[in-house]
Amino acid sequence: MALAHELLRSGFPYYMTLGQRRVTSNPVDIGFGKENVYVLTKGGLGTEVRVINWEDENLGVLGGTDLFQWPAALLVDSEENLIVSDEAKHTVVTMDKDGNHLETWGVKGDGEGELDRPSGMSFDSEGNIVLSDTMNNRVQRFTRSGEHLQTIGVGDLDSPWGVAVDQLDNVYVVDWKNDRIVKYSRDGDLVMTLGSSGSGKGEFNRPSSVAVDNHGDIYVCDRQNNRVQLFNKEGKYIQSFHGNASLSKSGQTYILANAVTLRLRAMSDVEKTQLLDVPMTIRVDDDFRLFITDFGNHRIQIYKKDAIELSQDQIAPEMRNPILFTT
Repeated sequence: MALAHELLRSGFPYYMTLGQRRVTSNPVDIGFGKENVYVLTKGGLGTEVRVINWEDENLGVLGGTDLFQWPAALLVDSEENLIVSDEAKHTVVTMDKDGNHLETWGVKGDGEGELDRPSGMSFDSEGNIVLSDTMNNRVQRFTRSGEHLQTIGVGDLDSPWGVAVDQLDNVYVVDWKNDRIVKYSRDGDLVMTLGSSGSGKGEFNRPSSVAVDNHGDIYVCDRQNNRVQLFNKEGKYIQSFHGNASLSKSGQTYILANAVTLRLRAMSDVEKTQLLDVPMTIRVDDDFRLFITDFGNHRIQIYKKDAIELSQDQIAPEMRNPILFTT
C-alpha cells in the first residue's frame, strides 16, 4: 500500500485508558486478540500476561515464571498465539491464548542464531520475527520456529532494544545506548538515523520502543524523558505526548468502593496523575490508535490520530521557511 503524499494533521487526542495497579501492574508490552487485550507485566504484583477486554474487565492470567523469568516483549499472531521474549533465559516462548505452552527456542551465545538478553520483537510481512539481540549489539530475523534468517546492524548498534517493521519491511531499531533510532532496509542496509542524546525536541534519553503506522509516521518511546515523540516518515519532529490520562473503568470501580481512596483523590492535585511515568513500549494499530504502556502508573494510555490523507495535487510544494498559523 502506497503511503499518502502528505497529511492534514487535525490532532491526536487522548482516547481512553485501560488497566490499573491491581491488574496491569508494571506493564511492559501489549498485544491484541479478536476480543481480548493481552498485557505483559514484569515485577510488581506478577510476571505474567494479564488478559483484559475493551470494557477493562479482568479476565485472568496467562504464563508466569514457569514459562518466562524476565520478559521483555510480546507479540500476538493471527491465531492468537502469544510470543514472549525472555531476557533472563535468552529464549522466545510461545503459548496459545489459553496459556498452554507450545514452543520455546533460543540458546545463549554470540554465534549466528544465538541470543544474549533478547528484547524487542516485531513481525515482518511474512510473519517472521525480527528480534533485538541486545547484548550482542545486533538484530536478528527468525522464522516462527526459531530458524535464523538474517543478522542486521552489526557494528552500528549499542544495546538495541525496541524494534519495528513497516509495511515495506524496513526495520527500525531503538539504539538504546546511543539515544537514537536506526532505520534499515529489508536487506539490512542503513537508510536513516534519527535523534541524539538530550531532552529537547527530537532528542532522546534512553529510548525503549519504536513504532511505525500506515502513514509512515514514526513513534519513539523516550523513556527517561517520560514522553513519546512523533516524527513524520522523513524523520521530521511533529509533536510529543506527555500524558493526558483519565481513570480507567476498572480504576473508577476500585476507587468508588474505597471511601478513604475517594477522599485522597478529592484532596489531591490530579494533574500529575495524568502524566506518563517511565513509558516502556508503544504500539500502533490500523485504526491509528497509539498505545503506550505507562509502566510507572500501571496502565495503558491510548490516543487516536485525526488526520486526512492528501495527494500531491492538493498541497503546495515544500517551503524554505514555513510558519504555521492557527486557523
